[in-house]
Amino acid sequence: MARRVPVLLTFLLWLTPAVAQAQPSPVKIGLLLPYTGPISIQGIDSTRGIELHIAKVSSRAGGRQIQIIKEDSEGKPDVALTKIKKLIERDRVDFVIGPVNSSVAIAIRNYVHEQGTPLIVPVAFTRVLTAPPMASPSIFRVVETTDQSNYPMGAWMMKNTKYRKMIVMATDFVAGRHCVEAFMAGFRAAGGETVKEIYAPLNTPDFAPYLAQAQATAADAVYAFFPGADAIRFVKQYKEFGVADKLPLTGYNVLTDDTILPAIGDAALGIVTIGSYSAALNTPESKAFVADYERVHHAWPSRYSESGFVSAQLVTIAIDSLNGDLGDRNKVRDALTAAIVKVKAPRGRLEFDSYRQVIAPVFVMRTEKQDGRIVNAVIDRLPLVSQEQTWGWWHKK
Repeated sequence: MARRVPVLLTFLLWLTPAVAQAQPSPVKIGLLLPYTGPISIQGIDSTRGIELHIAKVSSRAGGRQIQIIKEDSEGKPDVALTKIKKLIERDRVDFVIGPVNSSVAIAIRNYVHEQGTPLIVPVAFTRVLTAPPMASPSIFRVVETTDQSNYPMGAWMMKNTKYRKMIVMATDFVAGRHCVEAFMAGFRAAGGETVKEIYAPLNTPDFAPYLAQAQATAADAVYAFFPGADAIRFVKQYKEFGVADKLPLTGYNVLTDDTILPAIGDAALGIVTIGSYSAALNTPESKAFVADYERVHHAWPSRYSESGFVSAQLVTIAIDSLNGDLGDRNKVRDALTAAIVKVKAPRGRLEFDSYRQVIAPVFVMRTEKQDGRIVNAVIDRLPLVSQEQTWGWWHKK
C-alpha cells in the first residue's frame, strides 16, 4: 500500500493540469457605461438590467462561464475611447455593451468597426449610428433611434392634442438635438409649427434664463429633452417658475424616467412623453421583469434597466446558439442577428433591420399617480416603425 501512494499522487498531479486545460475559458463581456457624472443613472440602471439577466442564467452560456468587466466612460468621448481600447486590447473581451451617450457612440464607432468586436448598444440612440455610411456589421443596437420615436410623435401630437405651435427645449448635445430635430420634422410634416428652439448645456444648474425665453414666446406647449440629473432640475423648475401653467410640458421620456420620478415628485404629474418602455406596462413579460428587478433592487426598473436586460439576453442567446464557440467573428455576428427574435423583451417582440438596428414598439405615456406611486402610464402604443421609415427628412441615399 505504501508503494502505491507515490504512484497515485503522481497520477493525480498529471491529471490535474489536464482537467484544468479541459475547462473552457470564460466569455468576457465588457461594459462601457457611465458610472460617474451627470448621466451615471443611465449607466447604473443599464448595468443592473444586464446583471439581472446574467444572474438568471447562473453566469453561464454555451457551456462557458461569463465574466463581466466594467469600465466607467464618465460619459466623455475621449475617456470612452481609452476605456474601450483597454477592454478590447488588454482584457480581450468577446463583446462590449454600451455606451449611453450618443457623442461617445460616435467617438468609438470607427475603432469598433476596425476591431470587429461586437458592440451591443443599449441606450445611445443618435440616428446616424446605424444608418449608412456609419452602420457597421459589428454594431447592434437594441434601443430605437432618435427618429423612430420622436418623428412619429409629431404626427401623434397633431392628431391627439390641440397643440399647433410648439417650443422645443433640449440639452445641447448630440442626443438632445437629434431628438427635438426629429420631433420638429414629424410635427411640421403633419402640419404643425415650431416657433422657438432653446438649448441648454449639459449639467445646467439653473434653467431660469431658458425658462424665461419659453415664457416670453407665444406657443401652445413645449417639447423637451433633458436627461438624468438635468431632467430632475428642469422639470422641478418648470413647475416652480409657473411655466407649466401656461405651456404644458411634453417630450421624450428622459424627462420622466421611472428611475428619477421619486426625485421629481408631483412636479412630474401630467407630463406626456414618448419612449421605448415603462415599468407600468401591463404585459406578463413586463410584470415578471419588474417583480424580479424590484426583488433585487427594491425599486422599479427604468427603460435603461430594460435595455440592459435585453442586451444581455441577446449576447447569451447568441453564445448558446454557437455552443460557446466564438472563434469565428462572422458566425458570432450572424448569431447575434438571429438571436434578436428569441429575446423575451419586457417591451414586446423585437427584430433587426438590415443595419442591425432594432425595430421595436414605442409608447406614449402620461405621468400619473397610481397606488401612491408616480408612474409613466401607457396611454398609446405606436405601430412598429423602422429607421428607414423615418429617416427620409435627413438621410439622402
